Amino acid sequence: MKLDYATLISPYSFSIKKIGNIKSPTLKEIWNPEVTYQKYNIYLSFLSVDIKTYCNQIDVSKSGWYQSLSEEDKLNINMFDLINFDENLQNIFSEIFSFFFEENVIWDSENKLFITFVDYDENGQIIPIGTIYKDIFWELCDVILQRCGINRSDTNIDISKVKNKRALKILNKIKKAKEKLSKTTQNMDEIELPNLISSIAVKSNSLNFINIWNLTVYQLYEQFKKEQTNVYFDIQKMSVAAYGNKENTFKGNEWYKNEN
Repeated sequence: MKLDYATLISPYSFSIKKIGNIKSPTLKEIWNPEVTYQKYNIYLSFLSVDIKTYCNQIDVSKSGWYQSLSEEDKLNINMFDLINFDENLQNIFSEIFSFFFEENVIWDSENKLFITFVDYDENGQIIPIGTIYKDIFWELCDVILQRCGINRSDTNIDISKVKNKRALKILNKIKKAKEKLSKTTQNMDEIELPNLISSIAVKSNSLNFINIWNLTVYQLYEQFKKEQTNVYFDIQKMSVAAYGNKENTFKGNEWYKNEN
């Protein structure tokens, strides 16, 4: 599910019928002492990891189990299958989802799925709002990541839904090629939130260290991109004012050009 730009910059939650309401957290929520920026990054790591990486690099005790699976079985599982029999992961993802959802989220051991809820009935039983199950788990994680300004790596695509055998063979070749490429190319995305916050608070004409915390994390990334655009625009503008625009390279609309 690809979210549109209007949804991504919105301060309001994104509602999914029979599941719940996903928010783009504000900087204030991320830096809350009960969450912290460090834990937020851990949340994002769990949401973006695929089952192969998790078993082989994070919880190596499960590596033998994963390697014992047939190639067909590997294609039909994702992280939700691990959550089914790992109580630690059940607790971790319940905490993660509860942070990114407007609702509370708990694991239902009897039905093997997550339940979203807000309140309890007179008997102390939760009143369900929706459920999170295997078929929508991977896509749901992706929606949360999008609301945080993160595009999951193409090598982490959930291929368990791809049933055509020829398509699977092609997709696997593409995945292996991209995985090999990712090992030889440097990750250029080294921009950390704390540095962006301080830079924008100093550079912006309206944001400062007092009010910047009310921005959602996606809005902060957009603010940074627009600030960058305006820096280059101002340089061009001053150059044209001083030396003219003989080659008609300066159009005057770069500052509001839509790059989304």
